[in-house]
Amino acid sequence: MISKIDICNMALAHLGQEPISSLKQDNESSRRCDLFYEPVKREVLRTHNWAFAASIAKLALLPQNTSSEWSYMYAYPQDCLFLRRVFGADNNLPNTAFKELYRQDIHSRVILCGVAKAQAEYTRDVKDEGLFDPAFVKVFSLALAADLAIALTGDAALAQRTLQKYTLALDEARRCNMTENFEIHSGKSAFWEER
Repeated sequence: MISKIDICNMALAHLGQEPISSLKQDNESSRRCDLFYEPVKREVLRTHNWAFAASIAKLALLPQNTSSEWSYMYAYPQDCLFLRRVFGADNNLPNTAFKELYRQDIHSRVILCGVAKAQAEYTRDVKDEGLFDPAFVKVFSLALAADLAIALTGDAALAQRTLQKYTLALDEARRCNMTENFEIHSGKSAFWEER
């Protein structure tokens, strides 16, 4: 099973760096991996509608205490990285227009829409590396390597080559993942994780 350290070591290998055994080691590679890991992971998760990170959740209705053109206000799902669509309780209903914003008065992000009993499809922040798709692991390790390249090697050309490898791997992973999503939506399998 893949781990955070495995992914960091893949990124370091792309750069010709020595592997680490912990993110708490007293060396620059460990410190940089620890610093960049979560932000880069979330960024790569947002780049595509990855099947393993897809989720559908019923949205929690919030009281509206101000007048608005939108009929309903919902809490933003805590694990949501990218909101893909909002729709009514009957999944056969078409997607509805929505607006995301931060409400100062309740110190929270919210979703505004005109649908009662709304649900959302979104990309969630996956915390368990064991759930990562193998193609995502490769893409993520290359993205991490690209972000680490200058700091760890000082080699701008290596950073550029790694970024190009990342872009090519991301394009290929998207093609494969879209094929999986097509098969899933065609009724060949089901993957939605109700939250």
